[in-house]
Amino acid sequence: MIALTIIATAAPAVSATGPAAPAPATIVVAADGSGNHTTVQEAVNAVPAGNTRPVTILVREGTYKQQVVIPADKPYISLVGDTDDPRKVVLTFDAAAKTPKPDGSGAYGTSGSASYVIGAPDFTARNLTFENSYDEVAGGNSQAVAVRTTGDRQVYENVRFIGNQDTLYANTASATAVARQYYRNCYVEGDVDFIFGRATALFHNCVIKSLDRGSADGNNGYVTAASTEITNPYGFMIYRSHLVGDAPAKTVHLGRPWPAGGSATARGQVLIRESWLGQQFKDAPWTDMSGLNWREARLSEYLNRGPGAAVNNDRPQLTREQAEDFDPEDYLRGQDGWDPFRSFPSHSDQQLGRQALPKNDGWAAAGTGTTGGSAARPENIHTVSTRAQLLAAIGDPADNTPKIIYVKGAIDADTDDAGNPLTCASYAVNGYSLQAYLAAYDPAVWGRDKVPSGPLEDARKASYDKMAKHVTITLGSNVTLVGLGRDAALKSFGIRITNADNVIVRNLTITDTSDCFPQWDPTDGEEGAWNASFDNVEVSGSTHVWLDHNTLDDGDNPDSNQPLHFGRPYQVHDGLLDVVRGSNYVTLSWNHLSNHDKVTLIGNTDNATRYAEADKLKVTLHHNYFEGLGQRTPRVRFGQVHVYNNYYTGSDIHQYSIGVGFGSQVYAQANAFDGIPAEKVLGVFKGTVIAARDNLVDGKPVDLVAAYNAANDPDLGSDAGWTPTLVTKVHPAQAVRGLVTAGAGAGRLR
Repeated sequence: MIALTIIATAAPAVSATGPAAPAPATIVVAADGSGNHTTVQEAVNAVPAGNTRPVTILVREGTYKQQVVIPADKPYISLVGDTDDPRKVVLTFDAAAKTPKPDGSGAYGTSGSASYVIGAPDFTARNLTFENSYDEVAGGNSQAVAVRTTGDRQVYENVRFIGNQDTLYANTASATAVARQYYRNCYVEGDVDFIFGRATALFHNCVIKSLDRGSADGNNGYVTAASTEITNPYGFMIYRSHLVGDAPAKTVHLGRPWPAGGSATARGQVLIRESWLGQQFKDAPWTDMSGLNWREARLSEYLNRGPGAAVNNDRPQLTREQAEDFDPEDYLRGQDGWDPFRSFPSHSDQQLGRQALPKNDGWAAAGTGTTGGSAARPENIHTVSTRAQLLAAIGDPADNTPKIIYVKGAIDADTDDAGNPLTCASYAVNGYSLQAYLAAYDPAVWGRDKVPSGPLEDARKASYDKMAKHVTITLGSNVTLVGLGRDAALKSFGIRITNADNVIVRNLTITDTSDCFPQWDPTDGEEGAWNASFDNVEVSGSTHVWLDHNTLDDGDNPDSNQPLHFGRPYQVHDGLLDVVRGSNYVTLSWNHLSNHDKVTLIGNTDNATRYAEADKLKVTLHHNYFEGLGQRTPRVRFGQVHVYNNYYTGSDIHQYSIGVGFGSQVYAQANAFDGIPAEKVLGVFKGTVIAARDNLVDGKPVDLVAAYNAANDPDLGSDAGWTPTLVTKVHPAQAVRGLVTAGAGAGRLR
């Protein structure tokens, strides 16, 4: 920041006979001349000084390039874009601090570079983009402000602030003045100090993006530069927002304290609270500025998550007690009780894609919960009906920008970019064919003491890799993938949620994720086995994941219809829904899983150190319909897994339902099992304990641990060592059959 330059505009004319007439309730701005004015400044000038009633300046679609001032003596103005998409109404200018003024009086300066200066109190902006379009590539780095605010009680909803350095100057009229500003569902992007100033500002459910400066020294900028006066307890709060970026990992600061104008009494106050932080942030994210040590300012965090979140000596955290004095409404209340935070309308939050996991709804509600893409901006909400559209909507999984992806109708992964169908032969490479593979690895030829190797096995692997690349989709962080209506389906896709955080998948039929190239392993068991490698859904190394009201099955291609090869079933399916590799905080609710053998694996190794799983794999399964399945519903290693209010039915292939694996701590509560012998509800795989409470077998109360122990040795213990607390409601087991069969699966969201 540099010295301030003030832009002034002429006051509106006053007639010789008295004050100007009041402005109309709505003033329309349209560049094509179809409104009352063609520029925003003309519309502002039409509002009389000392205005006392609400006036809406409605701006029609278009780009308006002009510097605009909305002065302090024109309160009660609402500047509103005539569309719900703020990208379609762009208010811009391209001055930088170092840009010479047209009149030759010098450079614009930081404040003078602002595209918009908004000094009016009781001001509202909605459905707009404020931009400073100065080209840093062509002109070099410089401060270039999109908006400078100084008014009190200002609200910005569904507004975008676009720039690079010093994008949003949230300020006050003087060092002793207080200016409260509420930014809701906003988007702010920039690189250096791109949210800065003295204002008291609450950023709620916003997306704040750090741009990559391409810095060679590993410093890609600063999100905030608050200059809050020491007498003001409240500066900037970023609340339940997403701080994302395309800058490299660990190259961005959360902020630095700015002693504006050399102020000896500025001690910037910033709180990043209950927000998602991307990988771009440094482990020590606060730093000094202009001789002011950041530790002398008031910079802190509370209950953040994401790859850029951490707790260490360089990241002050509020205690729970301290956080009570820094609630969002505290920032805005002031002496007059202003409360836009509580009273603001939230109609859009009821849309399907914006629904977040309810409070206390299983392990995925831990901490700040699971919100998926609920904060998505309009430009990041997609409706897809083809594979190509789906891939484009997902984009780069490393892009953590919140997204909502609606699936309309059925999409088949086994299609090319033009929508033409593909078969197994379409993926085969290097001379692979099943007939040749069977001939090469027939036990009579190859033997049974070693796994296949050689050219045909290499061809199988290459063919599998080609297929996997085509049918696998990988979801990144802050994504909601949701089906529209009852017929939304993903056929043959393998959905991967890998090394991500905050993901929601709902209301989808996910079917027939089949492997054209399963491997024969003659050493697997006494008779050998065919092993497929695709799961319908795999949650791997991920946290805060909610899978709800999905239908998962093998469609019209069950393994029971496959032939026998080498006397063993030719299996082309693996798991339906696995949670592995240290995943944590997962809720699986109201899903319908049917007609499959190996269903859900939670934890994929008995090695506690490989993925540090001993304190992970915290998963809740509730109100799921496990129909006609073989095993693993679920099989658990290590995790504290709460299995409650699920409904199970037996099948010809049933082996066991709940697998008690190594180190597991399962709490099975109020489930209903029909057609499954009580002693076969549980299976034990090096596990030692399971808590089983209030379960029914064929409509009768059964102690599942006692039933297992009566038929098996050694005995299981019945104390899992913990009691679930993240529970919305546990229904009596007698009600489970009716509730689950009526409500579980895709198309049954209520």
